[in-house]
Amino acid sequence: MAVQIGGLVGLYGGAVIGILAWWFGRRMAKKQGGLDELHDHIWQKARSISWFFSLASMYILFTLIMFGMELKAAMVLGVIMLVHFASWGITGVILSINMNMEEPLKPSRVKFGIAIVAVSLLIFIILSTTTGNWWFLLASVPPILIGLIWALTPEKGSEEF
Repeated sequence: MAVQIGGLVGLYGGAVIGILAWWFGRRMAKKQGGLDELHDHIWQKARSISWFFSLASMYILFTLIMFGMELKAAMVLGVIMLVHFASWGITGVILSINMNMEEPLKPSRVKFGIAIVAVSLLIFIILSTTTGNWWFLLASVPPILIGLIWALTPEKGSEEF
C-alpha cells in the first residue's frame, strides 16, 4: 500500500492551519474584549444547529447506501465532517452578524439564501456523482457565494431624503 503524500499533507496541514487560525482568532478576540457571554451563546447555538445538519447528512448517506451506492468509509466520514464544520461556521457567522446588527436580518431572506446554497450544492453533487467527474463541484461555488451574500446582507430599504 503506497502512502499518499498529498493526502497526508492535506490532512495534517489542514488540521495545523485550522488550529493556528482558531488560536490566532481567539487571541485577537480576547484583546478586543470579544470573548464574552454573547460569544459563548452564539457558538454554542451554532454547534447545536450544526448537529442537525450532520444528522441530515448521515441520513442522506445511509439512504444512498441502501439504494446500492458503494461509499468508502473515508469519503463518508469526510462528508459528515465537512457538513458539520461548514454548517457550524456558517451558522455561527449568521448568528454573530444577526446579534451584532442594529436591525437583525430578516429570517425569510436568510432562509432563501440558505435554500439557494442547499439546492445548488445538491444539484452539483448529484451531477458529479452521476457523471463521476468531481470537477462539477467547482461550478457550485458561484451560486453558493450568491446564496451566502443574499443571506448575510440586510435588505436595502427605500430611503427618502
